Amino acid sequence: MMMLRDYIELTRLFNMGLTAVAPVLGALSMWDVGSLELWRLCVLFLIGSMSHIYGFVINDVIDIRLDKLSKDLSARPLVRGSITRRAAVIFAVSCMIGSFLLSLVFFSDMFRYLVLAGILFIAYFLATVYNIASKKYPGMDLVLASAIFFFILFGAWTIGAPTTLAYIVALIGSIQVLFMNMINGAIKDIDHDKQGSANTVAIRLGARVQAGTMVLPLSFKSTGYLIEVVRIVLVFLPFVILGLSASLWQVALLIVLSLATFYSIYRLFSIKTFDRAKIRKCIGIIVIFMYATAPIMLSSLNIYIILAALIQPIWFFVSNLVLHKTMFEPKTM
Repeated sequence: MMMLRDYIELTRLFNMGLTAVAPVLGALSMWDVGSLELWRLCVLFLIGSMSHIYGFVINDVIDIRLDKLSKDLSARPLVRGSITRRAAVIFAVSCMIGSFLLSLVFFSDMFRYLVLAGILFIAYFLATVYNIASKKYPGMDLVLASAIFFFILFGAWTIGAPTTLAYIVALIGSIQVLFMNMINGAIKDIDHDKQGSANTVAIRLGARVQAGTMVLPLSFKSTGYLIEVVRIVLVFLPFVILGLSASLWQVALLIVLSLATFYSIYRLFSIKTFDRAKIRKCIGIIVIFMYATAPIMLSSLNIYIILAALIQPIWFFVSNLVLHKTMFEPKTM
């Protein structure tokens, strides 16, 4: 039973819903939503979950030296030694293979499946490159964002050739991941990244912890705000250029979520003393607001798509309560 819990913690269960829903949103962004069957969306969610496990487990395997420099990350299974690196790699690769096998349910003709498998392969390849080089070269967050872009397009291709809306949703998803890694992730790990001589955009811009005080230069904060502005523009873009219908409540909710996201980012940037628990809580709130916007925008196609906005907060809260007895502070983040 303890070993099962170790593997569950290794998967970073608290944010699995984010990655798992990516190919689902790709499929839902296709105009012909009415033709979708629930079981196919469930398969896409499973494929997304497997890709999430692969990405985060390989990341932990590669970053174990840096993670050991932070006492706050001692709860991670690889850091505390409850799972070996070899077992973790086998687990990750098995999930990757499983996702390719599951993708066979979308086989209709050889050409379409080769396209699907090719897109999925590109996504995994980019995620692997990111994991290997993320701490060595600045800007590798763009590589991971590109992996999510292709992963969302994979979901769209299970329906047909991606529409313009599908490409916009893929861009929104990739920019959200860019912010999560380049900004949120950098702040969360800034203490041991600097100590471990990691070479990231945040460190290049001068972000650091100095005598317990978190120093975030204006250049770093401006980068974060700029990324969020681009994301919000993309969320509203389909209403302007694609003629996607929008109700008043929908626009109002998107505006409220956008403002709430900006305020949450401001609160994160305003933290003075490096406190990983407080940082984790801020990041969790940002994620909930940020990732709800795309499903709400897509609800113009089908009102039930708005339910996808509930996946991450419910997943986040329940997994944290079950594993860590807290709602906002996953110990393995």
